[in-house]
Amino acid sequence: MIEAPPAPPTPYTAALRGPRHRWWRPLVGATVVAGGLLVLVLLTGVGYGVARLVTDLDGAALDEALFGTWWGLLLSNLVLAAGVPLAWLAVRAGHGREAGLVSSVAGRWRWRWALRVLPPVLAVAVVAALAMAVAEVLTGRPAFGDGTAPAAGRAVALLAVVLLTTPLQAAGEEYFFRGWLSQALGSWCARPVVGAVLAAVVSAVLFGAAHGPQDPWLFTDRLVFALVASWLVHRTGGLEAAVVLHAVNNVVVAVPAVLTGALAQAVAETGAPPVLVVLDVAGMLAAAAAVDARARRRERARR
Repeated sequence: MIEAPPAPPTPYTAALRGPRHRWWRPLVGATVVAGGLLVLVLLTGVGYGVARLVTDLDGAALDEALFGTWWGLLLSNLVLAAGVPLAWLAVRAGHGREAGLVSSVAGRWRWRWALRVLPPVLAVAVVAALAMAVAEVLTGRPAFGDGTAPAAGRAVALLAVVLLTTPLQAAGEEYFFRGWLSQALGSWCARPVVGAVLAAVVSAVLFGAAHGPQDPWLFTDRLVFALVASWLVHRTGGLEAAVVLHAVNNVVVAVPAVLTGALAQAVAETGAPPVLVVLDVAGMLAAAAAVDARARRRERARR
C-alpha cells in the first residue's frame, strides 16, 4: 500500500481552512462579532450618557475628563480588551475550530516566545521615543504635550492602570484585527499567499480607520504599524510578537504622557508631524527586524 503524502504545512492566516471549512463559516463568525460589538457599543453608550448627565460636560471636555482619571482609562482599556474573548468566540462558534488557533498555529499563546521578543522590542521602542522627543523639542513642539503634571496619587493610579491593562488593550486589538479578521479573510482564499496579503491589507485599512478622524500622516503611521504587525504574525506563526510590539509602543507613549498630564491629549490626537511619523516607522521596522532575527535563530515555527 502506498502511503499518502503528508499534508502541506498551514500558515497562520490559513489556519481555519480545515476539513470543516465552508464558504459561509466566516459569515457566521462575522455575525457573532457584530453581535458582540453591538453589545459593547450599547454598554459604552449608556455609560457615556450617564457620565454626561452626572458631569454636565460636552463631548470633548468629557473625553478629557475621563482619560484623565484612572477609572476612565481602565474602562476604556477593558472595553478594547474584549476583542480577545470576542475573537475566541467567533472562531469557536463561527468556524467550529479551537479558539487557541487565534493565538498561534500551535493552538495556544506561546509565553516563552513572547518573553524572548520583549527585550529587543522594548529597547528599540525606548530609543525611538527618545528620538521623537528630541525631534519635537527641535521643531518647537512640546515633547509630551503641554499638560500639567498630576498629583502623586493620581499619577500612581494612572501608571498602574497603564502598566497592568494596556497589554490587555493591545491584545484585544491584535486578536480582533490580526487574529480573527485576518484568519477569516484568509480562509476564503485557496492560495495561502493571496490570503495573507488580503488579510494584511484589509485589516490594516480597517485598523487605521477604527481610530477615528486623523490626518493622512497619522493614518499612514497606523497603517504601517498594522502592516508590520501582520508581517510579524506571518513570520512567527502567531500573535505574540505583534501584541508585544503593540503593548510596548502604547506603554512607552502613555507613561510620559501620564507624568506630564497630557494623557487625554495624547489619546485624542488627530494629527502627527511628518518627522515624527518617519521616526516612528523607522522604530517599527527596526523592532520587526530584531524580532525576525530572533525568530530565525530560534527556528520559530510559522506553520
